[in-house]
Amino acid sequence: MDNIFDAIYARRSIRSYEDREVEKEKLVKLLEAGMAAPSACNMQVWEFVVVTDKNTISELRKTTQIYNSPVVMAICSNTKNLPWKNEDWKLECSAAVENMMLAAVALGLGSVWIGLFNEEDVRRYLNIPKEINIMSLVCFGYPAVTKTPKTKYDESAVFWEKYEPERQRSLRTMQMLRDGYQEE
Repeated sequence: MDNIFDAIYARRSIRSYEDREVEKEKLVKLLEAGMAAPSACNMQVWEFVVVTDKNTISELRKTTQIYNSPVVMAICSNTKNLPWKNEDWKLECSAAVENMMLAAVALGLGSVWIGLFNEEDVRRYLNIPKEINIMSLVCFGYPAVTKTPKTKYDESAVFWEKYEPERQRSLRTMQMLRDGYQEE
């Protein structure tokens, strides 16, 4: 990638992957990128469960839509020893995920962020204790499809100086909110 904007626009949700392993060196690079994300008071409460075992992924796939990816990461946080209780861990883990997804583009990998999953099954299959928060799963692999880079800029979602509740969002946004998501 020549610059950060190329990576941002090239990052697309990939749901179909080649049948090949991702090198451990690339997985470590993804983790390094994730751990470079900002965190409140630099506490870095994130923890990552990296799954490459085909049998474990097959078990996860029975109850969670993780497509055919060769790598699934559970993005977790360990807040049990923090002196305060709040939801900052969700922001920190989200920043880590975006860093990893952008790094994936730079490494020639694709990814998709999975927010809807069977938490009980994920805990059981990955041996994640109850006191550990699971924010999401992310699938990584070599893309089987190429998607065109694009910006999703929508002027109707931007309010300069103050919010205008009477202003209408774009037709596309309103249709998506009404009809639900349709992949492009």
